[in-house]
Amino acid sequence: MKKLLTCCLMLLASTCFAVIPNPHIYEWGKFTVPENYSYASSQKLQIYWEKLKSTSSSPEAIVMINGGPGMSHDGFHRETGAGNYGKDWFYALRTDYDIYYFDQRGTGESSPLSYDILERRNIRLYGTENICRDIEELRKNVIKKDKIAVLGESYGGMVALTYAIMYPDRVAKLVIHDSSPSNAYFTHMHKNFSEMLLVLDEVLPGVSQNMITSVQKFDKDEVSNAYNIKITSRDFLSLVINYTYSLRGQIIIAYMAQDIASTGRSDILDALLGSIVGREDSPAFMALPPAILLVQAHEMLDEKVVAGVAAGNDYQPWNYEWLKSNVHQTRRDFRDYMRLSEFKGFNVISQLAKITAPTLVLVGKTDFICPPSYAQTIKTGIGSHCRLLTIENAAHSGFIEQNEYVVGKIRNFLIGHWPGYDYREKNIADFTSRNVTAEEIQQLWLEGARRLAVGGF
Repeated sequence: MKKLLTCCLMLLASTCFAVIPNPHIYEWGKFTVPENYSYASSQKLQIYWEKLKSTSSSPEAIVMINGGPGMSHDGFHRETGAGNYGKDWFYALRTDYDIYYFDQRGTGESSPLSYDILERRNIRLYGTENICRDIEELRKNVIKKDKIAVLGESYGGMVALTYAIMYPDRVAKLVIHDSSPSNAYFTHMHKNFSEMLLVLDEVLPGVSQNMITSVQKFDKDEVSNAYNIKITSRDFLSLVINYTYSLRGQIIIAYMAQDIASTGRSDILDALLGSIVGREDSPAFMALPPAILLVQAHEMLDEKVVAGVAAGNDYQPWNYEWLKSNVHQTRRDFRDYMRLSEFKGFNVISQLAKITAPTLVLVGKTDFICPPSYAQTIKTGIGSHCRLLTIENAAHSGFIEQNEYVVGKIRNFLIGHWPGYDYREKNIADFTSRNVTAEEIQQLWLEGARRLAVGGF
């Protein structure tokens, strides 16, 4: 199972959309930045950008920073299956804003960072602060406005916070969506997942105990599957992580755990395995993009913090041994191989007061990745000019699963009409259908893999 699970979790490396901008409403291009901003003669990089053009005659500009790290911006576009863009998830902002997307250095259509050239590049220059410097070059040379609005989701929110700290006078308004002000989301992953499972239990009673019982059954070899694949409890805990991205995915976890706890098998597990078996040797199952491992190894895996986590109370069902062996070890191996001896931990909590722009922080109530407590820390640190909105019936993907409500609230904030129109918020009944198709099982899992970028278990 180890090879199968490792390979299938790496599938996210090949799941970016292959889409073509519509020239009627998009512009796109590239601009040049130095790999090292400290040296004028540094090797040059190309940064790819797109603009979804506003319908306004005098639009403002907003820069969208996608999650990852190591992912392209394509997650902001809806997949149509026809090789073209549908309406972007934030399409409604076109009424007042030109919407700028870009591929972070080393990703997407920007100058690539691949494994075969890592030894020839200064990989320490592909982290958060230089991404912020690239955004400033985008503002100055492409957007050409004194101030811009900035929106960041997940890891993109960490970049957005850093940009607003580095360039406070250049940010008109700031939106942070399901993010963290420090690397605690990575070092405390097992704690966050275990604690948020108890929060989910308030919505889906029994899911916490069923997960613990399922883990126990895996440990006793009392769980079977249609493919007779050996799955350990750690494999299972890693396999279901991609479903935590959305509330619908969390509900699928609940149904799967309920079935396993009561009968020792699950049709949902069989359907997921069925979409993976036989594809392990496909070219699609290659390695994770190096930018993911680079940022996480260099900025997120703080060994001093991890040592403290290990010495503290353990958590269930995700425990420290799971975190150490199934998540962190891959990053340690990469760091050792690339000789990344120094560590620059991401933590901007003490600098949040430097952010002067009006800020809106949004978080899903059952966000396992960046729990609501992180959003509260951001709000407290920024101060009275920061608003916090907790999204009911949403996990780490509020702008997708509660699109009308979330984007509506963001638009109200950006145009200064807060709280404004009360957009429809979906209720729990919109997500809890037991009718789970094999296609949905696979698609939700792959979507979580692509967006969470936790792979490499």
